[in-house]
Amino acid sequence: MTKKSKHTDKETDLEKDAVETASEQSQTAEETPAEETSAEEPQAQSTEATEAAAVENEDFKDQYLRLRADFENFRKRTRKEKEEWTQRSLDRLTMDLLKVLDSFDLGIENSKGKEFTEDTLKGFELVRGQLSSTLGSYGLQEVAVGEGGFDPNLHEAIVHMPSAEVPEGQIVAVTRKGYQMGTRLLRPTQVVVSAGAPEAVTSEVEGEG
Repeated sequence: MTKKSKHTDKETDLEKDAVETASEQSQTAEETPAEETSAEEPQAQSTEATEAAAVENEDFKDQYLRLRADFENFRKRTRKEKEEWTQRSLDRLTMDLLKVLDSFDLGIENSKGKEFTEDTLKGFELVRGQLSSTLGSYGLQEVAVGEGGFDPNLHEAIVHMPSAEVPEGQIVAVTRKGYQMGTRLLRPTQVVVSAGAPEAVTSEVEGEG
């Protein structure tokens, strides 16, 4: 083989190698974007999954807060209803027992000056005092009358009568005691209210006539 032939064969081999190298590079260049795309897809899916999980977590959190608020409102409403029911029951019981106190007061008042032994009268007063003390432990208080005038918020005027001793508008007598439970009025005090001196009342009547 001549030198020229060998040189030609060598050039041919080099050309083949160059073609093969170019082909490989071309294939590599074509495959690289696909690999990058395939690598980006899991990342995008992972981001979407994270965002979806965050949204779902917020929904669960919102539902939890709403349920918690509803339960707290239900608990407060139930407690309030229970307290109101208990108070109404106590008021009804107290109102019934007030009739017993009235009977004791009336019996003690009517017993004075009559043929009852002192021990019997003290016994009635003792029982009456025990009942009043027991009710007082639950907040029952007697409405004070004192020397003040007629108060429509606490008193019930059953009659107005002339009085030379008591000024007009003042309480002449108490016919039935009033009671309150704490600050709530259970029963007003029934009273007789002064209409003023008899002469003034007569003058007013004649003036109207």
